[in-house]
Amino acid sequence: MPKISNRSYNALLERLNEYVQKHDGRNSPVRLLVLNVACTLNQPFTADKLVDACAEHRISKGTVYNTLNLFVDAHILHVSESRLGRSHAEYELMVGSSLRMHTICYKCGRITALHNAALTDMIKNRQYTNFIPQHISLFIYGECKTCKTKPTSL
Repeated sequence: MPKISNRSYNALLERLNEYVQKHDGRNSPVRLLVLNVACTLNQPFTADKLVDACAEHRISKGTVYNTLNLFVDAHILHVSESRLGRSHAEYELMVGSSLRMHTICYKCGRITALHNAALTDMIKNRQYTNFIPQHISLFIYGECKTCKTKPTSL
């Protein structure tokens, strides 16, 4: 059972159906199963966590990765990629707030959600000319405290 509300799940499902109809005209039961599994995971999650969670349903790793890409394209998932590659990317369902803020360590790839009420208010209340934002992502790259205290090796 999804950890998100039925209303949020239905909105994601509607977004998926619209995207699929626009691009390839069909929706598979496997895509719906992957969506259900993604909705049960703690957010954000890695591709490996989703692959592991889908293994009991006998969904291949390739199918999960292809579905992840489709979900990102359909604006069902937001991906935060680190410089360490795809295995360290984190995915998050695009429900609720349309504003995502994260800090990303360029050394270890750790991605941490950033919660700052003043910054959130400033971004959400920003007036745009001839533009209606639907999703806002803010990434702040730097060095985390753990990596900063580690001695550097030559």
